[in-house]
Amino acid sequence: MDRLPFGRDLKEKLKKKTMPTCIETTTANWESISEQKRNDIISAIPEDWILKNIPSSEKEPNAKLYLDKVLPEAEQSITSLDTIELRDKIANGELSSYEVCFAFCHRAALAHQLVNCCIEIFFDKALERAKELDEILKATGKPVGRLHGVPISLKDQVNLEGFDSSIGYAALVGKPKRADDVSLLAKILYNEGAVFYVKTAVPTAMMCVETYSNINGYTTNSNNRNLSSGGSSGGEGSLIGCQGSVLGIGTDIGGSIRIPSALNGIYGLRPSHGRIPYMKVFNSYLGQEVMPSVIGPMSVSLKGLKLFTQVVLDSKPWLWDPKSMPIPWRYDQITDQYSNKKLCFGVWKWDKLVMPHPPVLRAVDECVAALKKAGHQVVEWDPPCRKSLVDIGLEVLSADRYKEIEENCAKTGEPLFEALRNLCVDSGSKQPIEVNAWWDISERKYALQQTYSEYWNNTVNSTGTGRPVDGIIAPVWCSASYENDNSYKTPFNYTVPFNVLDFPSVVVPVLRSDKSIDLKDESYVPVDEIDNTVQEYYDAEKFDNMPVSVQVVGRRWEDEKALFMAEVLSESLSSNP
Repeated sequence: MDRLPFGRDLKEKLKKKTMPTCIETTTANWESISEQKRNDIISAIPEDWILKNIPSSEKEPNAKLYLDKVLPEAEQSITSLDTIELRDKIANGELSSYEVCFAFCHRAALAHQLVNCCIEIFFDKALERAKELDEILKATGKPVGRLHGVPISLKDQVNLEGFDSSIGYAALVGKPKRADDVSLLAKILYNEGAVFYVKTAVPTAMMCVETYSNINGYTTNSNNRNLSSGGSSGGEGSLIGCQGSVLGIGTDIGGSIRIPSALNGIYGLRPSHGRIPYMKVFNSYLGQEVMPSVIGPMSVSLKGLKLFTQVVLDSKPWLWDPKSMPIPWRYDQITDQYSNKKLCFGVWKWDKLVMPHPPVLRAVDECVAALKKAGHQVVEWDPPCRKSLVDIGLEVLSADRYKEIEENCAKTGEPLFEALRNLCVDSGSKQPIEVNAWWDISERKYALQQTYSEYWNNTVNSTGTGRPVDGIIAPVWCSASYENDNSYKTPFNYTVPFNVLDFPSVVVPVLRSDKSIDLKDESYVPVDEIDNTVQEYYDAEKFDNMPVSVQVVGRRWEDEKALFMAEVLSESLSSNP
């Protein structure tokens, strides 16, 4: 393969253009802070990579396809590889870390200008790191680790020295992290040879399922720039969907890995709490442990999710992070135990509260057909306490009545935009709940977990395998997508329950919506006003050709089995086109 050019002029431009402006947020207002931050992001992109005429979303709605048209073929051949292929080609000398890094930096730079997915850009540091890795490989003949030269994108809240973790707040811009703030996960990946090059956009406080902040504006979908990227890991989802990243990090407290993964047509793992270390990862509501946020991988392939999880768990993060469970990587044991057995999946097509849109229902049906054809068992999943799980999850998220959000925004006079205003106004003048109420929520959550476990255990009588159901197939979201400012029309019913239960979940792309097939069921009678809003929002034309995914859900701390079942589903779908 031809080596990618990287001339002295471009090197100098990179060096000159990546120095962030120091902003004193105690005296500046949110508008000047946000404007300066946006300028800094664009200034970190080399002049040669600035799009002179950014095409409109009407003319070029699909950012990934547009990038395929304008980028050199040599770079596309790199960015189209999955994580394992990249790692192996670098290790055997077929590709250099430098040219891989260059290709992903270039594509990420253009992707940002199309979908607004980055909040920190540091291509110069990434290319220097890649060059060092090449020199080490040349001198020793050995890669640094199992991620040698692999570019990895990071959600904004992952702390790196010298960069903000502003999580969408103007008040947190210009407050770069110190060396002792660096996230444990970033250290693990770096020690395995990873190359960091961008941090990706999030909504303010990471409390929205669309990605918007007053700092950065909207992040749009990689498949259709007129629609949302999802949230809160929307920057990651859209960047990976554009193939501007092969592997990235997201977090999930109510669906924030799964929703952007589904909406952008990529793979994502919401792990059980304590499997992937959260130590020194910045967050809203630090210390909230009833329904804690988890951190996990998002990738163009299942192989990427597996590699990431194995590498992290093999580092024994529990030796440093007291919240990490001392559970090593067990995928080989799972494969040995189940590879020659018929699995049984519980299919949760709808929760009897909110009916998913036609393309989502079709995706679930295709999964059922593929699994049956592959010889696996499928039974209906009709769990108890569906509404209670959603309600208690929302109780947790609103426990402080969004005072933290209001206080952080007030520091710079930052206004509440639509999605945040809906949250904060709905809470009215209520005071944060008292400690006894918080204990009550914790106790009720525990009771719901027990009820759900009992239901799962009792399925042993209906599976035909001698075991309870192995895993669940469910929608990720009730819609294939939504427009910005419209996420409230599609509720959390299929994501939040698994946060409350703390079940691992793997997002698997299944199909694309088709306006000629996915027609609205005019005979359906909505359950209530919420369901009616969801049904009225469906527009086959508007959501045509969007990716549609399902989630494969396992039992708590059985993350490896969830990944194995996702692989079984993916292979079944591939064999049943």
